[in-house]
Amino acid sequence: MSLQKALDKKLVSTKVFSRGGYQGFCVNLAIKNLTKDSLVIMVEPGRRLNSLDDQNQDILIVKEEIIALKTGEEKRIDVKGYCCQASHHSPPSGAKYDINKLADSNLVKLARLLNFKEFDRGAEQDAVWAISDKRSSAHISSENDSLTQTLREMVAMLKGEELPWYRIISKKYVYKSGAFSFVNLRLQGPISYSNEKEAYGTLWVRDEKGLPVCQIRSEWIKVCANEIYKLDLPIKGLPKGRYFVELTTAEKILAKREFEI
Repeated sequence: MSLQKALDKKLVSTKVFSRGGYQGFCVNLAIKNLTKDSLVIMVEPGRRLNSLDDQNQDILIVKEEIIALKTGEEKRIDVKGYCCQASHHSPPSGAKYDINKLADSNLVKLARLLNFKEFDRGAEQDAVWAISDKRSSAHISSENDSLTQTLREMVAMLKGEELPWYRIISKKYVYKSGAFSFVNLRLQGPISYSNEKEAYGTLWVRDEKGLPVCQIRSEWIKVCANEIYKLDLPIKGLPKGRYFVELTTAEKILAKREFEI
């Protein structure tokens, strides 16, 4: 029986507390059987736990748990979840939560994916924020990026967002107060280009108005077809906005890609 059905029929009672932190097995659930019969309860992935302190983050459960309860028995289990309110504070140990109900449909679909396929913990958190806080799926990254690409594709599809050609490497800071801040560090992605005759070329970053932001490199470009340049661009301190990476010669633009931070 799903936890929601058991709650609706008042077959169980629950209490939820933070274990401290905002990701992984960060929540403890106490559940008690109120009936005169045994119960098997499924805690559903996709349930959004509501913080009773509006300053603290809500938590999205992403891993199914099966709990067997004897008559009148109470059990406590740790459940896996992630913050789904990046603008709120990481909850301290003992912070209280309402069991609440399932989250919106996209978060539920993501939670079910994370229940069956495990990714890097940081990438899983980035995926939740990409939906809950409307961050670009380009922020979903990890050291094993070939595996994380699957997660980026899934999130972009759920959001109806064009899959970014790049990824943004960022660092998260959690202060003693529990508040968050994010610092973008690098932008990485492939740029494809072809060149019909040898020419001197320059790789630029330009802003939305076409003004140069920085020159990445200049060198002679040989004749080539579908050559790949692996961009690794430092972006710390670059203001939010739309930018363009351009590979140009004196005669033409060989490649142009847009990105947003």
